[in-house]
Amino acid sequence: MADDRTLLQRLWNLGCSLKLAIYVASLATLLIMGGSLVMHAHPEIFGGMDAATIGQWFVGAWALAPQLVWWLPLTALCLMIFGLNTLCCLVDWLTHLKARWRKTGEYLIHTGFLLLLVGYLWGNLAGFRSGPHRLAAGETLSLPAAPEYLLRLERFEPSFSAEGRPLDMVNEVILLHAGQEVAHGTVRFNHPLLHDGLVILATSLDQRLAGFRCFLPGTGMVDLTPGSRVALSDGSTLGVLSLLADARQTGDGRVLPLGERLGNPAMQLLLLRPDGSSWQGWYFLREAPPLPLVAAGAAPQQLRPLAGYVSLLTVNRDPGAGLALAGGGCLSVGVLFAMFSFYRKRARGDRPQV
Repeated sequence: MADDRTLLQRLWNLGCSLKLAIYVASLATLLIMGGSLVMHAHPEIFGGMDAATIGQWFVGAWALAPQLVWWLPLTALCLMIFGLNTLCCLVDWLTHLKARWRKTGEYLIHTGFLLLLVGYLWGNLAGFRSGPHRLAAGETLSLPAAPEYLLRLERFEPSFSAEGRPLDMVNEVILLHAGQEVAHGTVRFNHPLLHDGLVILATSLDQRLAGFRCFLPGTGMVDLTPGSRVALSDGSTLGVLSLLADARQTGDGRVLPLGERLGNPAMQLLLLRPDGSSWQGWYFLREAPPLPLVAAGAAPQQLRPLAGYVSLLTVNRDPGAGLALAGGGCLSVGVLFAMFSFYRKRARGDRPQV
């Protein structure tokens, strides 16, 4: 018998087809199951997947190993087709709501899935993931993905178990916008700071050089850290202005940092003499001390480095989080509706047409 339906009607029926939903959902499930095994076997490719949006990560991963990530765009295509199928079913239900209101639970689940899909897509297109950023107490960071904001770490106090495992990290942070404080709070494990779509999370901690324990002639052992001041026996004062874990000096006298790993450390020192005169300069601890320090008897002799802790903070923005939350709510309510109406519909002989 000839099919007298128009092309638009046939396309609409295909979009509402339960068979189409089963095929694409099954294919997406198989791809995700196989892909999860590939992800587990290749952490060098997939290990940084959570550190960026999926689009940003995929560009780099495809350039490195297209044979390992080809299943992702195919999975995304299946999910988009499944989303269109779900949308067609939802619109078809709404146009026949008076006769099909008993299927409210199922179509709340449809709505929740669509909201989750749109929220995820929106978050990956308009959002960002930044970090982890290394910050020590007192330092300020300009957020690379949101340069209008500054993040300052006021206080950092990690706590450890008896075995040395980090139990918690208390980060007191301030968020600045155009030089004005707009948010202030404590960031800990699973307790982010939220503002204007930004999510500031405590990720981990790390060690870095905090200073040196040194011997000063006539004074004894002292801990020299940035900002510290030491009174010398002749009435002078030795202060530490800054510290670099690894540095080099150029031919024109500039001192350039090379990294945070201990290599060729340098301290910028300030010597205030009793007569009011002063000297300021760099002391590379692996080299001979500057002559003004030697003449004043204030040349520190390093004994051992002092380690300090820095916080690793991530800053994310996900504009689709609200939609995803609403989608999760619709899914939960829809499941409850569907559970309570299941036996009622079975008694009525209500079955989907494939």
